[in-house]
Amino acid sequence: MTHFLDTLPFDWTRPAARELRDYLSDTYFREDSVIILVTQAGIPPGTIGWGRPMSLVWHDLIETARKQDRLRALLAQISAGADSAVAIRLQELIQAEPVVEAPTPSAAAGVWKDFSDPDSRERQMFAEYSLLDVAFLRRGVELAPSVARLLVTLPSGRYYGTAFRIGTDVLLTNHHVLFDDYHGGEPATRVEAWFGYERDLAGRDLTHTVVMGRPETIQGVRAYDWAVIRTDSPIPGDPPAIPLDAAAEVAAGDRVYIIQHPSGGQKKIGVHHNVVRHADDEVVQYWTDTESGSSGSPVFDENWRLVALHHRWVRCGAAGAREYRNQGVRIERVRDGLTAAGVL
Repeated sequence: MTHFLDTLPFDWTRPAARELRDYLSDTYFREDSVIILVTQAGIPPGTIGWGRPMSLVWHDLIETARKQDRLRALLAQISAGADSAVAIRLQELIQAEPVVEAPTPSAAAGVWKDFSDPDSRERQMFAEYSLLDVAFLRRGVELAPSVARLLVTLPSGRYYGTAFRIGTDVLLTNHHVLFDDYHGGEPATRVEAWFGYERDLAGRDLTHTVVMGRPETIQGVRAYDWAVIRTDSPIPGDPPAIPLDAAAEVAAGDRVYIIQHPSGGQKKIGVHHNVVRHADDEVVQYWTDTESGSSGSPVFDENWRLVALHHRWVRCGAAGAREYRNQGVRIERVRDGLTAAGVL
């Protein structure tokens, strides 16, 4: 198959094409700096429609660069002047088999949960006390090293995701990250776990450690979208295993926090507009931000108790009245499956 960078007209149906546009628009969002890159790559700036949201600018720019047969030159120009993390991500997209988000099975029609806000006013300022003890920050820093970026090789290609430590050598993630649901459900043949893949406060890349997974140990359940893999060497720094005690209650109106590797990038945490919209025995739905690559991330309550395994987004409503939510599988369901499988 022709590489997506070489399709003409440019094929936006390829996941890698859309991820390239979104990654570039998130990373290079200042118009003046993008104009410099375009000029250096030999693309006349006047052929691009500037003055619009950067996602639209990059959409136009990628198409124009391809028509002028300068798309690869543009990406090479960007990589040459980028920091190591950006260069790594671009290289993953440029290679023969682009590394993209693990494919998520389509949600069944009508999968939605209702939510009724008991107070229409801004909750943090009025109805709900929102201040947290500073111990919240300390515990988050303790648990963050347990979360890793995954780089997974499946029969259909290479994908990224997120996982976290739940045992001495056991990592938990989503079933759709470690199993190829579109090719007979075959498990991954190679799994890398990148620990410490993050930045310091000044934006400098920290040194990360790659730990290999053992593909022969992969097991999971598609119905609740969980899977585990064991590592072939010790996890660096011996971070704590995140408990699956399921002691925490979670309900609509609570807040949840997600440590993740969005878009296959450095580790981040979602802490804004993170209200739980619905919770039942099966799932938790919330507004906490995630991106592609966040699949398999731990979802915590305000006491850093694990309440769910993040796995997808959902939507409901017609255009103009549509609501989007992120969703995780209740950790009780995952724990039950792990126990039945003899993992715990």
